Amino acid sequence: MPTKHQPAGAFGGKKLTKAPDTETHPLAPNKTEAPDAEPAKLTQFSARLDPELLRQVKIAIATRGTTLQAATAEAFELWLSQKSS
Repeated sequence: MPTKHQPAGAFGGKKLTKAPDTETHPLAPNKTEAPDAEPAKLTQFSARLDPELLRQVKIAIATRGTTLQAATAEAFELWLSQKSS
């Protein structure tokens, strides 16, 4: 039975258990939380983007040394601040 985030047939019958090279990939998020820090409570989010736009964003993220999650949060905050003005 497919999981909620994996549509039926999306991975050719293979279950995705973990992204490849998550520990060493340059775009993988760094796990540098303080030991006594409260874990962030995050809501799952997904969106469909133009592939070229996503490619450009991934390049910019890698260049700036941030994460897709941080860039998405920054984009939402910027959009909200512009819309409320």
